[in-house]
Amino acid sequence: MDIASFSAVVAAISVVVGVIFAIFQMRDAARTRHTGLIIQLNPALKVTMNEVIEYISRIWNLEFTDYKEYLEKYGDPLSDKALHTITGYYDGLGFLLHKRLIDIETIEYIVSGSSTGVWEKLKPITEGMREQYHLPELFVWFEYLYNKLQNREQRLQQPQQ
Repeated sequence: MDIASFSAVVAAISVVVGVIFAIFQMRDAARTRHTGLIIQLNPALKVTMNEVIEYISRIWNLEFTDYKEYLEKYGDPLSDKALHTITGYYDGLGFLLHKRLIDIETIEYIVSGSSTGVWEKLKPITEGMREQYHLPELFVWFEYLYNKLQNREQRLQQPQQ
């Protein structure tokens, strides 16, 4: 193979590699725009970390054993801003995880393990609301997030073989 043929092959390979790289860049840009749009359209994902910490603190201070007791003590959960904001926030993160627009490690970094405890605390309220309002899909992405985090935790705790 002479130098002219070799440089033609190298040029052709360079063009193909460049096109492939451009395609990946465009897909990544579209994915970033898609994620940004979801965050812009979902007000629950626009809360500040200070708000998240404050509302989680309020949720931890709730004392109830089941949905009925929650209703008797605190009233309609739809009027509880802390509960509504936090469940919406985790629901949004769960949806982003489901759509693979965010990875589980990033979520663990963001929420520092709080989401599993919050889900366990609010599960009776969520289940009660689903039944009361006939909304079986209510906070389904929050539950999805919880299950994925639990599965990951179990995998990480298994001894390496």
